[in-house]
Amino acid sequence: MAAAVSTAIKLHPMSLKRRVRLSRTLFFLSGMILVIAGLAFNQSAVATDQQLMSSNAFNYVSVMPGDTLWELAQTYAEDKSQQDWIAEIILLNNLSSATLVAGDKLALP
Repeated sequence: MAAAVSTAIKLHPMSLKRRVRLSRTLFFLSGMILVIAGLAFNQSAVATDQQLMSSNAFNYVSVMPGDTLWELAQTYAEDKSQQDWIAEIILLNNLSSATLVAGDKLALP
């Protein structure tokens, strides 16, 4: 019978500098993967919001000089409370304040 020959592979121990460099690289790569995944998730959330917004049909109104949200609410709020309607307009149109600028177009719910 043939004798089994065992060959042992001797691994060189990694130096401390090399291990530190490898752990830093792995840490950096895992951080980059998390950032990329976060960006991808954020873009898909934005795309979903845009699809929802575009799927709804909105009526638009042009803001005339002197118009206020309260006046528009009196005209367009129908069965909603005026405060709820104004809050919805602010969110829908990404308004930073209740001040309207003549010539702007507002999407109405």
